[in-house]
Amino acid sequence: MEYPRETGEWLVQLRARFLALSLRRVPESVAEDLVQDALSIVLEKGVQLGEDVDGRPALAWCFQVLRNTIGNFYQKQRTRSGHSDIDDALDLAGGDTPLEAMETSEVSQLLHETIAGLDTDDDRCGRYLRRLGEGYSPAEMAVEEGLDAAILYRRIYRCRAKLRTLLRQKGVLP
Repeated sequence: MEYPRETGEWLVQLRARFLALSLRRVPESVAEDLVQDALSIVLEKGVQLGEDVDGRPALAWCFQVLRNTIGNFYQKQRTRSGHSDIDDALDLAGGDTPLEAMETSEVSQLLHETIAGLDTDDDRCGRYLRRLGEGYSPAEMAVEEGLDAAILYRRIYRCRAKLRTLLRQKGVLP
């Protein structure tokens, strides 16, 4: 497909191609939103057809933006729909019997001890995980820490992986 050089017209055609591609990759209910997100990035960058952007032809860069936007959507879906191993181990709503309640209490105590142990290895991990346990969202924590949210999310991901490993070593998680 040949794209016209006039900014408005090529963006209209790009939007149509983005939408067609998105409809094959994501549910129809979110396709338009993802296309708009991708196009907003293209517009922010001020991409013009025929120029190179970050070492790629403009059109290839635009489709890479759409690909990343779709990937982010699926990553968020997995994060929202999945329960972490830690949440499964600490299902505090359970406990129909006194034995189950005692086991939950022991697991909770072991979790807090393990998080405290992370402080000796990496004080940030212990702090991040405690704050999450207190109900703070990663976005709120990023503002407090003065970090970009994406950086904090990666750090929390690594901290949770460390915690999961320690809990597996202690026999709390399978």
